[in-house]
Amino acid sequence: MARVAFVAHCMLNQNAKVVGGALCRGIYPPLLRQLREEGWEIAQMPCPELTFTGLNRFWAVREQLDTLAYRRHCRRIVAAVADAVCAHLERGDEVVLIGLEGSPSMGVRVTSSDPARAGRPEWPDGAPELTPGSGILIEELLRELRARGAPEPRATGIRHTLPDFDPGAERAELAAFLRN
Repeated sequence: MARVAFVAHCMLNQNAKVVGGALCRGIYPPLLRQLREEGWEIAQMPCPELTFTGLNRFWAVREQLDTLAYRRHCRRIVAAVADAVCAHLERGDEVVLIGLEGSPSMGVRVTSSDPARAGRPEWPDGAPELTPGSGILIEELLRELRARGAPEPRATGIRHTLPDFDPGAERAELAAFLRN
């Protein structure tokens, strides 16, 4: 039995983020180190924002992306990811999802949302754009897995872009999640 982590694209390639969004030049090292230490295989989920709008895109909140065209795009991506998740589950592999908290697409528990405004999330009044909820691709993936009758994999999100980020706490939480 293998242990397979389906990981948000930008955690394995920070260059896929919007201009100014990458915290490092490539792979996000703390996540990779933890996955390797715990013996997990890594499967990269495609970035729907990159494949929908390209590299020269602006920051977006969920409301900007939550369109029929973008959901269709995410469903096409999700079909292939769900195929792979289901294949691993059928083999008896342990599968987890690792998204990016705060992302309008890949957030697991925290997404980016602001019905009154749109654009780069640095508001002059300091109001946060973060809200509880899943990103669009994660939401569509879980919906597709339920439709197939597949068990919902455990899921977590990397928090390195959130204001309250604590690297030590995240490493401990990630280790506990992967060992659970």
